[in-house]
Amino acid sequence: MRPFSCVPALILLLLTAGLARAQQSVMADTRQLDFKEFGLLAIQDNGRRKPIDTFARQTLIQLTGRSSFTDKAGRRWTPNDFLLSAVLETRDWKEEPMVLVSFGELKEQLGLEKTQRRFSFAQLSTAAALSQIASEAHERKRAEKPLDRLQQEALSVSDRLALFARVIEGSALLIVPSPQKETDPWAPPLPLAIASYYNESQSDGVAPPLQEMMAAYNEADSFKFSRSAHLLREKLRALPQNPICDWNISITISKHFIAPFGFTESRSSPC
Repeated sequence: MRPFSCVPALILLLLTAGLARAQQSVMADTRQLDFKEFGLLAIQDNGRRKPIDTFARQTLIQLTGRSSFTDKAGRRWTPNDFLLSAVLETRDWKEEPMVLVSFGELKEQLGLEKTQRRFSFAQLSTAAALSQIASEAHERKRAEKPLDRLQQEALSVSDRLALFARVIEGSALLIVPSPQKETDPWAPPLPLAIASYYNESQSDGVAPPLQEMMAAYNEADSFKFSRSAHLLREKLRALPQNPICDWNISITISKHFIAPFGFTESRSSPC
């Protein structure tokens, strides 16, 4: 499947839900939203299906090194809250210092403040030295030559920037499954993308709950947000020859930190 340019189509879709007015006003406080139903949505990540809650948490950890993020204004963001805010561009995340760069030598090469650990996407994406070091590292990998620590760290930062860009543009939100096999590429919830897999009569139930969910997020309406996220999950699962199975997820807090960040997960599926 060809890649889709997600930003214009996603913005158009959300404008039809009345979000133009919401984005022009003061953003509602979304910290009290119940993200349980949203987190149960299935998403494809690197060819694997997982709950969007897991994807959001892994994304935030990869970008920042932490399972939650406190912005420069002092607000704490949970993974699901950050993911939706980034996709909907409710704030200028590109200017937020959140991308982890921990290796001192790399910071020195890029002319960054050595005592700082996180930098903005805008700052790092314009660092010519980073592109050069990463390009040299890719060439060495293709030649099956070993990489030094500087090159390894440059590749890690480049991967973080690429992930950040996919999240911001919406192309990482692959929640529409292929009608054939689970391992086939999934699509973002955009009309053009969905139309490549399903006809209008098959997919006409997806857009309304998606629009309502996004609008409810912007309005911080917890009831509508949970209801529409649940309905969206049901509509996606009802698509013809849909490989999505239900997720039965339980999160257990471990007193002994058995898993990173103090939790473990158990999942079962009827498939």
